Amino acid sequence: MSKFQLFDAVCLTEAVALGDGEIAPPETAGAIVEVFKNGEAYLVELFGGWVKAEVGGDFVTATQDEPESFMETIGVETVYPHQLRLYN
Repeated sequence: MSKFQLFDAVCLTEAVALGDGEIAPPETAGAIVEVFKNGEAYLVELFGGWVKAEVGGDFVTATQDEPESFMETIGVETVYPHQLRLYN
């Protein structure tokens, strides 16, 4: 049985390499977007800080209370159960 379910809010328990060469540190927030082989691994969308789009399309730092702000996606990576915990 799978430890986590689709769309669970999770945090990393250890650093994970991202596809662009950056590193997502422990405690990075994410959401499970796919479950592989009944929970042997998960595809997790990882989030950075709060941002909002300027008129020109660039993202600028924001707070979660600002209208139209959202958490920026920093990567979508395969992560294993020992690298995750549920987000509190």
